[in-house]
Formats: sequence, structure tokens, C-alpha cells
Amino acid sequence: MKFEIRHLKSVAVVTCLIYGLFLAEQTFAAQECHITLSDSSVDFGRVMQPGSNDPASANAMHALGNRIVSLNASCPQAAKLLIQLRGAGQGEQFRFAQQGQVSVILSNASLDGRSVNLAKVQSIGAPPSTSGSSIEAMPGDRVIPVSGGLPVEGSTLSMQIEFKPQVPMTELRTRDAKTLEANLTFQISSY
Repeated sequence: MKFEIRHLKSVAVVTCLIYGLFLAEQTFAAQECHITLSDSSVDFGRVMQPGSNDPASANAMHALGNRIVSLNASCPQAAKLLIQLRGAGQGEQFRFAQQGQVSVILSNASLDGRSVNLAKVQSIGAPPSTSGSSIEAMPGDRVIPVSGGLPVEGSTLSMQIEFKPQVPMTELRTRDAKTLEANLTFQISSY
């Protein structure tokens, strides 16, 4: 995922480009799987420079608004699927710009048309953690679809991904054009 901010004087234009990487491994090695995103370019529109010049607010975070993208993955054979999220970290969230962060929430998952929960796992084959219909993903997380607390197999996975970027006020206060970026990769494989 790539976020970009172009800031001219007191106006910023924010664009979000999201890249999904679907790797076919193990069971799917000889056959191709496919991943699509509902929109690979999400526009955050114009962001006005916040008006406060209070030094105490300099380190305050400025939310850029939430955006939701649908992810759909399809494979020719049913298998247990593992979603891995990669990207630079900022605390327990993904880094956005130099000191900003972006929260990533996965929700509304379905596998072969059946509603499923999502759970994090430490490694392939490890028991899943507490599952839910919505989970916050962090850098390096491994997420699996589950039903009744157990991993499930399927060939078509769909889910919504919500992005919540925010940056420190200091990164928005500039007279020159400025690009702020974050890169996030989704990798989906069978196990």
C-alpha cells in the first residue's frame, strides 16, 4: 500500500495506492490464484492544514479519514489460507510518513460465500488466537479464516480492509510540496 500526500502551502491532496500481493504456494504451485482490490487508488481528497499554531498541539496526531477497500482472492482449489501483512512498523501499527501511523482493520470475511471470523496465529499450524468478525492487523501478523475457532478451507476469500491513517501536525506544517508514504503488502498463501 502506498499513501501519498502532496502539500502545497496550506492545502494537501492525499492519495492512497494499495497493492495486494497474492502468492501461490504449496498446493497452488502449479495453478494460478488471483487477488483483486475494489480500488487500487483511494483518494483522501484535499486536506487543509490544521489551523492551530499552539506548540502543545505540534505532536498531536491529525486523522486523514478512514477508507475501506474490498479484497477478493480466488484459487482453483480449496485449502486453508493464510493472510500475512508486511510493512514498516510505527509502534504497534504500520508506519505512515516519518512519524505517522496507519491502523489496518480486517473485517466482514467470507470464505466460499460463508461468513467466517478471522484470527491471528503465531506460525503455520499454531492454534489461532481469539477470533472475531473484525480484527486490527499489525506489521508481521498472520491471519487465518476460522469457524467455531478452527481453521477452515476454501477457494474464494473476501474481506474488507479499513485504513485509518494519521500524521503528527508537524508533518502537515510546511510551505513546500511534501510526499508522505507507507507501503503495505498482503500475502495470501495456502498451508
